[in-house]
Amino acid sequence: MSLKRTDRPGSSSARILVFIKGLGIGGAERLITEATGHWDRTAFDYEVAYVLPWKDQLVSDLEKAEVSVHCIGSRRGMDWRTPLRLRRLSKDFEVVHAHLPSAGILARLFCQVPVVYTEHNLAGSYREPTRTINRLTYGRNRAVTAVSSAVAESLAGFPGPQPLVVPNGVAVAVDPSQAATARRDLGLGEQQPLIVHVGNIRPHKGHDTLVKAAARLIEMVPGATVVSAGGEKFPGDLERVRGLAAEAGISENMRFLGRIEDARPLLAAADVVVNPADVEGLPLVLLEALALSRPVVATAVGGVPSVIVDGKTGRLVEPGNPQALASAIAEVLTDPSMGARWGEAGAELVHREYGVAQMVRSFEDIYRRVLAPR
Repeated sequence: MSLKRTDRPGSSSARILVFIKGLGIGGAERLITEATGHWDRTAFDYEVAYVLPWKDQLVSDLEKAEVSVHCIGSRRGMDWRTPLRLRRLSKDFEVVHAHLPSAGILARLFCQVPVVYTEHNLAGSYREPTRTINRLTYGRNRAVTAVSSAVAESLAGFPGPQPLVVPNGVAVAVDPSQAATARRDLGLGEQQPLIVHVGNIRPHKGHDTLVKAAARLIEMVPGATVVSAGGEKFPGDLERVRGLAAEAGISENMRFLGRIEDARPLLAAADVVVNPADVEGLPLVLLEALALSRPVVATAVGGVPSVIVDGKTGRLVEPGNPQALASAIAEVLTDPSMGARWGEAGAELVHREYGVAQMVRSFEDIYRRVLAPR
């Protein structure tokens, strides 16, 4: 897909190509669509490119924001023509802003304009050979940003620009009626404890730990319902985790919804939001949960402790420990006033430090520095 560009004769705007592997429903992808409302379009002329045509759920959001979108992949995804298409497309831009290693590697190797790269995850969390090629080509970046200090530290020693920390930003507003509808759709009453997890099913996201924790939690809080929303990376993953819940005998209390278009009403309906991952950068969903004044229980990994401050905005537990996860969730459920205090503190933190507008301003300041005469 490629929308026709709007010609702007005499425009002095710098042209920015935002580039990512796919535009499916994911944290990094949604950051791009939500940023569009804060882009300075008098100074910058933005367009977006992606590779995987089947990961296009967010393309319509970009189209509504009047952003030109280019799919440079084929029906099978990336092929030998993809780099050539990227090279040809990027010639019309002053800066390419690539997100995540696959896009970053392609941009560094095939774009002849400066590349700004954003790392969203710990550098060591990727598979080989992605990890190695990411490191080997890293020096071709003109500038690098990381979504948290932990992510920036994971890039220490990479031969290239020192990363600047630009935290993810969120702007969340959910009508109370949407939260109520989310509960009704689940068949839950207002007083039934609801624990919500949002995260795609993939390695290191902790779904197995979540199932084991849910089994322990339901013994402590028999009426609790645990709901997990997120698409599968590999075919069969969704049925596998559903099978784990069935084996644990908790299918009636634990539901895996698969991919849903907008999980924010579900977050707003939660009594507790949980993140059981083994590896994280700075999860957008946790920032959204905090913005919605929800208490969070999460594993202390990556950039999570920068926003989930133990005993202030939520509870942190060690990764891979289902009992600790279950006990922390039960603690919040049995003391709603504590959860309310955590939620209020979390909302204040996000409002103060993690706005989308702040994130976009930081990126645009970097573009200006990159484009300044050297």
